[in-house]
Amino acid sequence: MILAIFFTALTASCYNAVDSSYSEERAHELNENVMCPVCPGESIDQSQNPLAIQMREIIKNKLDQGWTDQEIKDYFVEKYGPSVLLAPPSSGVSLIIWIVPPIIVVFAILILIAVIKSMSKSKIVDDRLMKVKPSQTKISEYSKRLEKMIDES
Repeated sequence: MILAIFFTALTASCYNAVDSSYSEERAHELNENVMCPVCPGESIDQSQNPLAIQMREIIKNKLDQGWTDQEIKDYFVEKYGPSVLLAPPSSGVSLIIWIVPPIIVVFAILILIAVIKSMSKSKIVDDRLMKVKPSQTKISEYSKRLEKMIDES
């Protein structure tokens, strides 16, 4: 009987420990994704500002009340605006922020490939010209023709 009570208490405590660690894990993840409105470039997880500490407590309380991660993010967006989120939302005007950089990278790669190809083609032509070595007789004939053309004009 005592053994049964012991195992029941042990199981319940393990369940609560797992549940609280999951809640702490979610809180930590949310803290990393919400920016401190006062500290530029810092999440509330990094900031030691009193407002950031208060925001961390709000997240903990909301998680204890059963709020989802998205509901908590929406709460802070409603209160401080979309700039409070570390990652901008991928909809509306912010969609441009997500789409334009990869397009620029693709175009830059294509331009780089085109430049490299054109440089290699000109190198091939230069290599072919270097391989053609005219004889001295051909050079002297060419020189005589040039001199004759210059004299005539």
